[in-house]
Amino acid sequence: MTSVTPRLLAAALAIVLIGALPGAAATAKYGHTGARDRPLRDGCHDYRYHYVIKTPTNDWTLETFLVDPTGDTLASGTFIAGTDPRRGPGWFRFCRYSTRPGTFTIRAKVVWYSGATSTEHKRWFKPSTFRLTR
Repeated sequence: MTSVTPRLLAAALAIVLIGALPGAAATAKYGHTGARDRPLRDGCHDYRYHYVIKTPTNDWTLETFLVDPTGDTLASGTFIAGTDPRRGPGWFRFCRYSTRPGTFTIRAKVVWYSGATSTEHKRWFKPSTFRLTR
């Protein structure tokens, strides 16, 4: 039986936790998102952003998450190969009365599959930001 030291166990746990965080291995190699700065309009509206996917296979799914200045997730979107293009627009819908102006972050996770066994690969894009002003 192999004994595990507390230091080794702590190091292994840290590696697992860091790998699970969205920003831990964030990359632009497999795509990116972006949006322009703009005013936060009265009422509820769609706010446009764009995405680009650069996965090595054509079997992919992209999930996007809009995070407000307080760290809360306001909206999300999903794009799927075969239905959506590799690059294009997306829209997040939210309302001014429940949203503060400030810097917003788009986080995105792409998953693609490869090989005869459909090996799953997951990567988080580098987060992109934009500002909404009153």
